[in-house]
Amino acid sequence: MSKQEVLVDTVFFHKLSNEGKNLEDFKAVLDKLEYRPVVHPYIVDCEMSMFGYFEKLRSEGYIRVAEYSEFLQDDVDKTMYSLQFKDVHDKMRQALEKKGGKKQLDELVIPPNQTIFTMRKSQMSLGDVHMILMAFYTKIPIILTDDSDLELLRGLVHSHFDSDTYNLEILDTADVLMKIAILEETTLSKAKLVEILKRVGGRARKSELNTLWNENHSE
Repeated sequence: MSKQEVLVDTVFFHKLSNEGKNLEDFKAVLDKLEYRPVVHPYIVDCEMSMFGYFEKLRSEGYIRVAEYSEFLQDDVDKTMYSLQFKDVHDKMRQALEKKGGKKQLDELVIPPNQTIFTMRKSQMSLGDVHMILMAFYTKIPIILTDDSDLELLRGLVHSHFDSDTYNLEILDTADVLMKIAILEETTLSKAKLVEILKRVGGRARKSELNTLWNENHSE
């Protein structure tokens, strides 16, 4: 069976791999769900390439780095992508402003001689927008992220990208562990899943994981 490609962001990768200390856990979890991790080239250039443990998995061929040419064929595509990027970012900014939380986004202004593909600015959720658009363009059905604005991203995707022919699912590490807990056959024990859940900050969902496991396993 061929694996399902899923988009992975930096925070998810760091959390599940324990900042590179538990790469086998990262592999075991994704392998159990038949997921093949793919990373957007912007996120690699801006964030992941500086981490040796990412480069290790990349060199092994375990993580695939996408090429822009896979989903942007010509200048028309790039122009459309750029316009959609600004629109999605603006909708995120407005949603955060309405929410009124601590995190807020500045209005997106592209500096002279730069583009959305080259612009670098922290705390602007640029990687999130790139991932959502790549998923939409390639029809990859799953994004794995531990972004603090997970619910906002889900709402944005549901409102503007889901259709009768395409649905994008956004999951965090805890969600992925829950999916494994309901599998009748798994080489990952309940104790191991709980250990990972606690490590990634998902202690509040321990009871849910235990319930799902117990409902699907006799021991």
